[in-house]
Amino acid sequence: MKTQGWISIAGLLIVAVLTWTAPAVAFGQTPEETPGADLFVMPREAVLRDKPKANARIVGRLPAGTLLKLVATGERFLQVDVPVPPEPGGAATGYVAREVTAAFPEGADGTRDLVTVGRTFARTETYRRLAAAFLLRASDRLAKAGTPDPTVDLLLGETAEALATVEGISSYPAGLGITTRPDVPGGAYRHFYRGDAFARVLELTKNQSAGDLSGLRDRATAGLLRARYPVTSASLAELWQETAAWLQLVESGSDPAALVSAADRLGTASLVLGRYLLASGKLDLIATLENRIGPAGGRAAALLPNKTHGRKLIARAAILRAMRGDGTRSFPQEAQSRIGPVERVVRIEGKLGALVLTVQTGVGSTRELPRRTVAVPVLPVPGSLRISPDGKSAAWVEVAGPSTLLPVIASLAKDEPAREVAFLSDGRPLRDRSLAHVVGAISGYSGDGTRLGLSISAWNETPGPSPRFTVVSVATGELLYETSKDMRAFQRLLQ
Repeated sequence: MKTQGWISIAGLLIVAVLTWTAPAVAFGQTPEETPGADLFVMPREAVLRDKPKANARIVGRLPAGTLLKLVATGERFLQVDVPVPPEPGGAATGYVAREVTAAFPEGADGTRDLVTVGRTFARTETYRRLAAAFLLRASDRLAKAGTPDPTVDLLLGETAEALATVEGISSYPAGLGITTRPDVPGGAYRHFYRGDAFARVLELTKNQSAGDLSGLRDRATAGLLRARYPVTSASLAELWQETAAWLQLVESGSDPAALVSAADRLGTASLVLGRYLLASGKLDLIATLENRIGPAGGRAAALLPNKTHGRKLIARAAILRAMRGDGTRSFPQEAQSRIGPVERVVRIEGKLGALVLTVQTGVGSTRELPRRTVAVPVLPVPGSLRISPDGKSAAWVEVAGPSTLLPVIASLAKDEPAREVAFLSDGRPLRDRSLAHVVGAISGYSGDGTRLGLSISAWNETPGPSPRFTVVSVATGELLYETSKDMRAFQRLLQ
C-alpha cells in the first residue's frame, strides 16, 4: 500500500509537469514515448522481463531512478535498453511495464522537463533519488549539447550530497559519484558524495565575471569542501589545509547558505587544530588562528540574517584564547605553596601521552626527592596549575576535548586519581558538563585550602552574558555556592 501511494503521488507530479497537447497515438502511447527517449523507473523497484508479457521470465530488477533507453513501444510493455545494468553482468535489454516509467524525449524540451521535475523532487527526501537521476541526466544532456548550465550542476551536487545522508540506501543511480567508506579510520561505513558536480560549477564559471555568479561559486566551493572534508580531518597537516580553506570562504564569501556551512565547519576544525597546536607547544600559532577566527565570526554575524552562526564562531575563538592560558607552555609547569618554613612544589612534567604530576617538599635548602602522584594530567591549560595553601591538593584546567576545558582536582596527601570537579560537585556543574562547549577556569583556593573557586561558561550555540562562578569543597567536591552576579559573596568564600 505504501509503494502504491508513493507511485501515485510521483505519477501525478510527472503528469502535471509533462502534459502535452498533441493527439493520442497508437497503443495509447504518450508523445514522449518515442524511440531514443530517456525512461526512468519510478517505483522503488521494477522488473525487467525477456518478453512483453506479465508472466514472462524476469531477467533483472531495476531500482528507482534507473535510466533506460526506449527502443519500441507497446500497449502494456516498452522494449528498452539498460545502459548501465544495476547488477554487474545483468541483462542489458528487455521489457518493462509502461506504467512504471516516466519518459523524457530527446531535445531541449525533454531536457528542460528533466530539470523542472528534478528541482521539484529534490525538495523532499522521499523523491530525492529520482531527483538526482533526473538532474544527472539533464546535466549530461546539456554538456553533450554544448550548453552546460552551472545552476543545474549546483542543484545536482546539492541533491546528491543530501541523498548520500539518507539512511537505508544500498545503491545509487549510476554515475552519480557517491562513494562508501569509513567515516573515520576503523569507523562505521558511510556514504559520501564525491563532489563532481561542484567541481564542474567552478570550472564552468572560472573565466566569467563575478556579478551574479559569486553566490553560485560560493555554494559550489562550500559543497566541494564538504566533499573533500566530509568529517573533520584527523591529522595536523590536513587540519591546517581544511581550516585555511573554510576560513578563506568565511572571509570572502557572500552567499548565506555557503557562509552558514563554512562558519560551522571552520569553528569545529579550528578547535581541533588548536588542541593539536597546544599539544605541540605552538601557542603563537593558536594566537594567530584566534585573531583570524574572531573577525571572521564578526563578518558572518554582520552578513547573515541569523546572527547566531557568526556569534557561535566568535565564541569558538574565545575557546582558542582560553586554550592558550597565560601563554607559557602546557608542560612543564609548576606551582608553589609555603606554610612557615615548609615549601611544597607541584609540577606537571614529562612527555605528551606520559605526563606526570609530582610533588616535592623542602625546608630551606633541604629538598626531598620529588614524589610522583597517582593523578595523571593529559593536556593542561598553560599556567592553570594551582596548589592549595595547605599543600594538600592541586588543581588545573584540562583540555579534555576541542571544545571542553574542565577544572580537575587531585589530592597530594592521598594516592588517588585526579577528578573532574563537575562530576564531584553534581548539580549545575554536572549539567554544564553535558553541553557542547564548556570553558572552565580556576579563580583560586580559599586561604585555608578547603575551598576552590571556579568560573564556568557552558553553552550549545552561544554563551551567556557572563560565566557562572562556583565554590566547591576541596575534600568532597560538594557545591557550596554559585552565582553569576554576587561577586562579593564569591570573594568572601575564597578568603
